[in-house]
Amino acid sequence: MANVKIFQKGAQTIALAGGRQIAACPIKGNARLLFKAAVDAVPNGGSLNIGKGRYLFSAPYAFPLDPDGSNIFYCSIPIIDKGMHISCAGVGQTILQLAPGQRREGRHVALMLVRGKRGFDLGYSSFSIRGVTFEGASSQQNLSEPPYDGEALLLVGSQRSNGVFENLELRNSHGAGMYLGNNGSGPGVNETVRNVVARNCRAEGIMLDTNKNSQVIDCQAYGCRVGLYLNGNDDWQGRGSDNVTATRIKTDSQITCWQVNDFTLSEINMDCTGSPTSRGLVVRDGNGVVKNSNLKTDKTKIDARSGPGATYFYEAARVLLEKCTLEGYLGVHAVGPSYVEAKNCQIIAPGGCYCTTDPQPVSSTIIAEGCTCSGKKTALQSGSTFEER
Repeated sequence: MANVKIFQKGAQTIALAGGRQIAACPIKGNARLLFKAAVDAVPNGGSLNIGKGRYLFSAPYAFPLDPDGSNIFYCSIPIIDKGMHISCAGVGQTILQLAPGQRREGRHVALMLVRGKRGFDLGYSSFSIRGVTFEGASSQQNLSEPPYDGEALLLVGSQRSNGVFENLELRNSHGAGMYLGNNGSGPGVNETVRNVVARNCRAEGIMLDTNKNSQVIDCQAYGCRVGLYLNGNDDWQGRGSDNVTATRIKTDSQITCWQVNDFTLSEINMDCTGSPTSRGLVVRDGNGVVKNSNLKTDKTKIDARSGPGATYFYEAARVLLEKCTLEGYLGVHAVGPSYVEAKNCQIIAPGGCYCTTDPQPVSSTIIAEGCTCSGKKTALQSGSTFEER
């Protein structure tokens, strides 16, 4: 049974704790005070049930993300220094919506913020949220400046563990849809993102930043700058395995893995042919496996700056592609000192199934084994290595 309940009845939104009313407001009014009272009433490890309805929020709560008190974000629903379990009526049934005019130049906003209070405080040891739509109403926000790092509908930070984010919709965000970040020292450990759909996010649809032993499963992202972003850190070579996996992901936007040590992408369906700027699958540094996946971009794109290939590997990326279909102007595009093995892949690429061209010097290596190529086979730059087995 829920410790605290929020529901709409008649013309009122009502919050109950232990069966006693603790707050109420008009259904069409600003729900931020009512939700603040409800969240404060939930004990650490307790539960909050949010009923069917649309709930509108201003974002008045100022919170410094950095330990020195800087990097101020404004949020609508702060969940600070506690783990809790939030259950809602379902996607499209419970809607948490950002009110017009909350995000503007120099005012960075998160609809829900979950983290520890001070810079290096620990966050939750158990947290979950299920069955809700986050609505950013980006057309009603000031979008004169680009998305700021960390801006999201759902922003999570601090060192934390055992978070579950399931059956969510994140739409029309001024920044990211979901940002599981490292603000407040991070990272998140043993976190699960399952059955989440991100739509029309100006930044990332789903972002995991310096997570370990975490997984993204059965998720989708459409109309986002980057559909899925797995981010590590520049100490990736000196730390242990991140062990981050993404399985059964569908997106029409770029997928990026950045300095992640030990990632696995499996059953990915990425079709960026309609995106004007996507570079397909992008891997910088780190190491991982991509298997049983379809990676597609527009085969007519030639300009590297606008994303000509199904893949783009650079810096010290080391990646195994296994049983994948790659389609784009370029197939396997490896530059810098990157190292890529492609095994049993089908590649359709008029500009080069295996490509190492770049404006900068390269020392990249591509090893192909058991692959088929339709189009120009290679486009190789001096200094690189290509081997077919």
